[in-house]
Amino acid sequence: MKKILVILGLTLALTTHYAVAATAGTVNGMTITVEEANNALNTLTKGKMTWEKLPADGKKQLIEMMAPAKLVAAESKKSLTDKEKEAALAGFWMQKKMSTTEISDKEAEEAYNKMKKAAKEAKSTQEIPAFDAVKNSIKMQLSQEKVVGELMKNAKINVK
Repeated sequence: MKKILVILGLTLALTTHYAVAATAGTVNGMTITVEEANNALNTLTKGKMTWEKLPADGKKQLIEMMAPAKLVAAESKKSLTDKEKEAALAGFWMQKKMSTTEISDKEAEEAYNKMKKAAKEAKSTQEIPAFDAVKNSIKMQLSQEKVVGELMKNAKINVK
């Protein structure tokens, strides 16, 4: 019986110690884990700094820097409707997907030339900006079209 109590006590002590060690800080009672802190540091310092190596004033500064994101996330969970959350999530997913969709300069230039030709055929009086000025916008539009095209390719649409 005594052995079981010792084992339970050690297990509890180790578990409690681990939970404390895994917390880097809190914001309004919300935990910022050491893992989250290390992820932020990895991004900020390109892997040169970790939570464990960070001096106390650096730790405080990092937690204060991470606090707004935690506060915004908590407030958005409370304040946004399900429909608004869905729209925000869809927008975020779309941006993420678009950022990984490759569009070459050649593809962008071909699209630019098509638009320029269409404007000329429509006898548009608007001035067409130079390709370099609109290249990034065209690439974004093309990547969005690619992502939507991929989604639509596998879509099963029924009208009733």
